[in-house]
Amino acid sequence: MHYDYNVKNQLWHLPNQQFILKYQLLIANRDQLLNKLAVVAFALLLFFSTMLWYLANNSLNEYLASQITLQGHYYTGQITTVTQADFSTNSGIATFKGIHLANIGHYQAKNALTIDEVSVELSPTQSQAKLTNIHRVTLKKLTLNIEKTDQGTNIDKLIENITTKLANDYPQQYPQISAKLYAENHPDLNAIEYAKKHPQAGPIVEHTESKKARGKPQQKIKIAAIHIKNLEINTIESGTTKTIHKNNIKLSAIGEQDGLTLNQIGGEILLSLLNVK
Repeated sequence: MHYDYNVKNQLWHLPNQQFILKYQLLIANRDQLLNKLAVVAFALLLFFSTMLWYLANNSLNEYLASQITLQGHYYTGQITTVTQADFSTNSGIATFKGIHLANIGHYQAKNALTIDEVSVELSPTQSQAKLTNIHRVTLKKLTLNIEKTDQGTNIDKLIENITTKLANDYPQQYPQISAKLYAENHPDLNAIEYAKKHPQAGPIVEHTESKKARGKPQQKIKIAAIHIKNLEINTIESGTTKTIHKNNIKLSAIGEQDGLTLNQIGGEILLSLLNVK
């Protein structure tokens, strides 16, 4: 409306026929320009949408790899690395290659645990918004390097580190360990004896978060099956290494019916893999 008014003001002094022709020409040029701008805008929208899709997919792969490295380090205290992570939206399968959990410093082997390739297959149906169902986790090859000393093994120490973290973070699921840890942190209270005499009381928990924050729903994960195609266990004792190989090992499901929080699932998977015999 404003454009038409301005054009008419500029052409009002022309003869009537010229006014009409000039006005129609300017309006036609305007429409042509607007059409060109619309095409450009659509092209830019398509370009940026493609870029966002590309960035989102790459960011997802980086995020998945970061979860393994962060949780591996958090629960064990050891550096965890991943060579490659790739999630296919078409198949619903995430593939990770070259997962290495560094060994504890004073032991001989470089890594305590190595996975050459693992695939994580999502269930075709996801019934709950806050629960991700994983149909199967398949490890192509898992290698464990167990080093024995007078103080125990490196794997035992890693299991202890993971269990302690889980008991501190999720005491309701580790009542005996959490009671022991509580007693160690509060020597004036005999929490262990109290837990033995009052098992119905459950673990002693000090909630530091508000009630509202504790009740907020969290994303959870449930794993139906874990399958190890090839297992290599290297046992090192007094400078001698003994190697055994096992095939087609099936581990228990993780998460039961309700699933486990995203932060907890990494520790539980590590426990399951390190306890393989």
